[in-house]
Amino acid sequence: MVQLVVDSGCDLPDEVLRKYAIPVLPLSVSLGNDTFGDQRNPAQMAHFYSLSLADRSHQISSGPASVEAIQSVVQKLLDQGADDIVIQTINGNNSPTHANARQVAQLLGCDSAKVHAVDSHTLFAGQGLLALYTLSLIQRGLTGEQIQSRAEEFGRKVVGYAAIKDVFYLRERGRQKNEKSVSWLKAAMARSLDLHPILSMDYQGSSVVDTVREYGNCSQRLFELATTAIREGKLQMPAVVVSIAGHVDQLDKVSGFEAFIEVAKQNQVKVFRSVMSLSGGINLGPGTVSLAFATK
Repeated sequence: MVQLVVDSGCDLPDEVLRKYAIPVLPLSVSLGNDTFGDQRNPAQMAHFYSLSLADRSHQISSGPASVEAIQSVVQKLLDQGADDIVIQTINGNNSPTHANARQVAQLLGCDSAKVHAVDSHTLFAGQGLLALYTLSLIQRGLTGEQIQSRAEEFGRKVVGYAAIKDVFYLRERGRQKNEKSVSWLKAAMARSLDLHPILSMDYQGSSVVDTVREYGNCSQRLFELATTAIREGKLQMPAVVVSIAGHVDQLDKVSGFEAFIEVAKQNQVKVFRSVMSLSGGINLGPGTVSLAFATK
């Protein structure tokens, strides 16, 4: 049977990771002078968000999973007898992790053990959705080679959205990466008018699809995007992944979430709740809510 591996940018509930024994490649997190690997450890993530370590006041950044870290995980699986491995990574346009995974696949793959590196073409909640799709292919008995082709095709159909809580946070993180798409003036105007953007993220890149006054209205609009897709029968897969840069129980208090859950139940669409990856929280800001689904 094929063994799935994901990186820590993948927003999957911890119970799914444990049920299917999915190894996690650690993306790196740098906080001040300290660097550590994010392995989607529930206690570590709870500590990170509870202390607001992703706050604008902290010098923090995320980086790719190294070749050495990926090789260590894959070699352990091979030593345990795995002979068909699929490594699913964050969008290759956003991180060198995919290139590193391809290097490991070429290094460790052989006639007796196949290693496939799959570019998810998506981020965070979108990666979680692709992982769920990949698990369904594994359960159907497809080979790693077959899964690689179908998963990369599916990844191009995944669209993710994020309701941004703090535009000043986006500006600060962008400034640290020499990105100037959000100026101080834009951020100041957004704060004074209580405006919050909704980002769209797919294989072609990211863009602002809407800007809404008051965060409660913004999150409601976010869930309406998924609700509309469900009601119009546009989902390629009857599942939506929702993640929050904070404790997962906080989702129940997010405006629009309860109504969205009811529509999903009525239409037999399963909703997977997850804590947002540390990489997601670092890049999008604490309190941000995201979701992803695949369209036909």
